[in-house]
Parts: sequence; structure tokens; C-alpha cells
Amino acid sequence: MTKVTAWSSRDFRRIWGATTASALGNEVGELALPVLALVWLGASAEELSWVRVATFLPYLALTLWIGVLVDRHPRRPLLIGAEAVSACVLLTMAGLALVGSLTIPMLIAAAAVLGSMAVLHMLADFSFVPLVVSREQLADANARITATQSAIGIGGSGVGGALVQWLSAPFAVALNGIGRFVAVALICRVRTPEPTPEPSTDSTLRQASEGLAALARHRVVRSLAAEATAWNLGNEVLMLALTVAVVQGHPSGPLALGVILMAGGIGAFLGASLSAQLTATFGYGRSLIAAMALGNTAPLLGVLLASDTSTRSLVVLGVALLASGVGVGVANSQAVTVRQLTVPEPLRGRVNAAYRMLSWGALAIGALLAGLMVTTWSWWPAAIVGATLMAASTLPVALSPVRGMRDLADPS
Repeated sequence: MTKVTAWSSRDFRRIWGATTASALGNEVGELALPVLALVWLGASAEELSWVRVATFLPYLALTLWIGVLVDRHPRRPLLIGAEAVSACVLLTMAGLALVGSLTIPMLIAAAAVLGSMAVLHMLADFSFVPLVVSREQLADANARITATQSAIGIGGSGVGGALVQWLSAPFAVALNGIGRFVAVALICRVRTPEPTPEPSTDSTLRQASEGLAALARHRVVRSLAAEATAWNLGNEVLMLALTVAVVQGHPSGPLALGVILMAGGIGAFLGASLSAQLTATFGYGRSLIAAMALGNTAPLLGVLLASDTSTRSLVVLGVALLASGVGVGVANSQAVTVRQLTVPEPLRGRVNAAYRMLSWGALAIGALLAGLMVTTWSWWPAAIVGATLMAASTLPVALSPVRGMRDLADPS
């Protein structure tokens, strides 16, 4: 019997297209915003860290409350609103930069709005995809989305670096905004009916705390949240340190940074392609922990071997991020599917909100720490600290019940 894949769903194809358009624009913007701050506005490392803090602070401050919103309301209008607001903010920033009116405080404020909309999109999308496809198609749907995002990471970082280098950061930011409007158009065409959320008499605070409590009780999801929190904290320190070092210390800084990040995207694509086969051969737990050990440790080895921004060091960093991407790509799609399948639908938005508050909220703290460390110590010691945190993040999963899981139907 032929297996029915998620691709057979027309609405999934539209969601996939919207995610692809948004991710492609975001990949370009991921390079454009730091360069806009460092080069176009002359920001210091500390000022860049505040832009990053503003981007990720909403994950810490708003995620639980937005999770309640997602569980109380239909997700499609929330997705449309998040993408439309992001598009308008990005295009406004690009226009202000081109006429010389953009300032660092304005960039920080815009980053906070973009971060808030990213939280809303992430939580709504997480709860919406399982409604568009069947339970049997969900793992395939997540694998396709993960592989596509990895493929975008391959070309997007390089293209983004080239665009920033040759066309300037404001034009790259504008392209990000255009990608968001394409996503809006595709989401508007999704026709899958959503069940009406059951009304609740519980307070918002009580509903938000239920998500945290459910996450804390679930041993597998709890360990994945601990790993993601530590990894994101370390990765933000590492990435901000590398961004400052490469953009300010290399003649073709934005392009060189894009190529290094592109290596990570190639690895993630390869890892996502191998994920299902490794799980079938070695079991979910063993393949996940081995993948995390590779993905989380490789950046530390790369930083230890690269102490400057010479061509040799940049090649070493690129190889390290390539290996890290393979490990991360193997693990990501299964981790998302486990969280979707093991959490009851009425709690899905709030549990994911709790997970994201911890894991992505760590990015705001990491950005603040990175700015302080790079300013005080220089980029290389800061990068070592970040990479060490990433390497240690495997421990919560390695010591959890995950190691005994054979497949995705066996979470506990």
C-alpha cells in the first residue's frame, strides 16, 4: 500500500510555501539586521547585543501569555496577523535606513515588535500544522518543513551575505518584508476548518501555569526543553561573538559570515535527510543523543582551533558548523514531532509556549551576556564560553528516559 504523505494535502503545501517564503526572508534578515546595526548605523558590540536582546526578550516575557491566546483562538488569523505586522515593520525599517532616519533606539524597538510577532507565529504554526495533516502524516510534514528550512539555510545565508555585501543591508531587510507578504497570501488560501476552542473560565495566569506544569511533569519534553535552553544560551553568545569578529575583522565580513553560516545549513540539510533512516536503524533515543553529541560539541572544537579571522580560521569554523549542522538536523524534526504527539491538543499551545519561553527566552539572556563578554574580553573568550555551554547541553537528554526510546511512538 502506498504511504500517503503530507504533500498530498493542498493546505499543507500552502503552509509549507508560507513557511518557506517567511524562512527565506528571515534567513536574509538574520544577516541584514546585525550588519544594518554595525555598518549602516555604526553600532558597538554592546548596542548590537541590545538589538538582539530586544528581538528575543518577547520569548521570555510574552510567550506564556501568547500560548494562552493561541489555545483560545483560531490559529490561521493569528498567523496572518503575525506575518503582516512583521512585513510592515521590516519595510518601514528599510525605508527609514535608506533616507538616513533610522536610529539605534528605533532599531531596538522594531526588533522587539518583530520578536513578539515571531513568538505569535511560532506558537500558532506549531498548533496549526497538526490540524492540516493527519496524525500519520505529521512526522512527514515536520520532516519536510525541517529539510526545507535546512535547504534555505544552505542558500539563504550565502545569498543573504552576498545581498548585504553588494546591495546593502536596507535592501536585504526589504526583501525579508516582501517574503512575509508572500507568506500572508499563501496562509490566506488555507481552507482547513479549525475546531472552535472550548471556552474556559480559568484565569489567563492559571491557564499559562498549566502549560508550565504539564511540561515539568513530562520527563521527555522536560529534558528536551533543558537541552534547548542551554544550547540556545550558548549559541547566542557564540553567534554574536562571531558576527562582531567577522563583520568588523574581515574585508568581506558579511559575505564571509554568510558562507560560514551556509556550511551549517548544508550540515542541517544532510542531517534532516538522514534522520528517518538513523532512527529506524538505531532507535530514536540512541540516534538523537549521538546526533546531539556531534552537533553540540563540534562548535567548541572549531572555536578552540580558530583564534582569529584569518582564512584558515574561517575554514575551520565552517567545517565545525557543517558537522554541528548534521547533528542538529538529525534531531530537530523528531523532537518537534514528539512534542506535538505527546501533548493533548487543548494544552498544545501552552506547553509549547512554556517550552519556547525557556528555550528561546535564553536567547535574550545570551545576547546580553555576549555583549558584556565581547566588550570586556574580546570575541574569542566569549565564543569559547558560548561553545562550552552548547557542548554541555547534551547532558539533560543523555541522562533522561530518552536514551531508552526505540521510536516516536514510545515517549513517556
